[in-house]
Amino acid sequence: MLDRYFYTYHHPAGNHLVRGSGSFPVVKAVDIPLRGRPVWAVGYAMDTAVWHVVLENGDLQVVEAAPDGTAQTLAHQLAWFMGAQPPVVGVSMIEGTYVLRYDDSVSPRTHPLPVNDYEVLYINRAGDLVLGREEGVAASLPVMAPPYARLAMNSRGQVALYANAAVRARSGNAMAAKALLVVEAREGQIRILTRTDLTGEDTYTGIGPFWADIDGDGREDLVTSVSRDPLEERLRVHLWDDDGIRQEVDSQPSGQGEISRRPFSAGPFHCSGQIEIAAMSMSRAGGAIEFFRYTGDALEHSADLQGFGANEVFSRNLDQTAAGDFNGDGRPEILALDASGRGVVAIERGAMDAAFAWRLDAGDVITSNFAPVELLDGGMALAAGTADGRLRVWLPR
Repeated sequence: MLDRYFYTYHHPAGNHLVRGSGSFPVVKAVDIPLRGRPVWAVGYAMDTAVWHVVLENGDLQVVEAAPDGTAQTLAHQLAWFMGAQPPVVGVSMIEGTYVLRYDDSVSPRTHPLPVNDYEVLYINRAGDLVLGREEGVAASLPVMAPPYARLAMNSRGQVALYANAAVRARSGNAMAAKALLVVEAREGQIRILTRTDLTGEDTYTGIGPFWADIDGDGREDLVTSVSRDPLEERLRVHLWDDDGIRQEVDSQPSGQGEISRRPFSAGPFHCSGQIEIAAMSMSRAGGAIEFFRYTGDALEHSADLQGFGANEVFSRNLDQTAAGDFNGDGRPEILALDASGRGVVAIERGAMDAAFAWRLDAGDVITSNFAPVELLDGGMALAAGTADGRLRVWLPR
């Protein structure tokens, strides 16, 4: 694609692993006033760092922060979205910067995924998967996708999503998906590459899978979470070859009292450089970050760390995490909410366990996703919106 696109979850593959090499926690904090309560933020780098912020009432506010810490609002669009939909920002050498705007046929709880320079895939209000162009619908496929379904695209342009959704009464009448689809858009058509249907009481949890190379064969695999009941939730990796799923491997079920287990990233987190999957586990006692590694026939729990703020059950904002080399030591850390919800904490993996590395204070409860930015010089910035109507930005000193 000629244009570059930026998302609330950092990468079209859905893996919350971001590029760049930062200097955290040696950073300076800059506060940018917003004209409402922020829900989503998407950032990218020009000569300055720019964030598109979606407010609770659907307004769009565009702000920038310069390297010297000066900041300003560049634009404010009233009622840009119908409700606080998650945004997708495009940067074009021809058209400049733009934000995809959706009509009332698109599900208001998710957003389109650009698959080339003139087509997007999206979920409509009926749960169909639609291939859209500027002049209208090119193709559609009835898949019964949940209204919150996130589309994740690998480096080959193959798109994964959850489908075959039904109301799950025991989960507060929330929708639950029974199928995992991988599709591709080609020549104006949507083609299903593979479909995996769960049996019995099993359902896919979370808002979508993500792609990452888990077994080290150079091909991206699909990371999911599967639930049988609220006390038996496990990670499942679908190992992918050129044409389909060749193996499925599971973790042990979640423990007594855990409400959910949401994988969000995979990368060389262990101090040895070994690939691990990071997941946020939520319980009535709070949140924990868990790490899992692929052993050939299973996903082995390798470490965990307690004491985090976690997303509310059934929240559609599952992007209050990030992973990347924020401190510039050549190895990625995990970023998560602290237990108060007012700070960002970094977690590092050692030889045997995981530990807190540093903390950033946001000054109030964080209400948006985390919005990191790889700067033009390869450095990193980070932003998060707060309940008192600010975008707190951390920049290199």
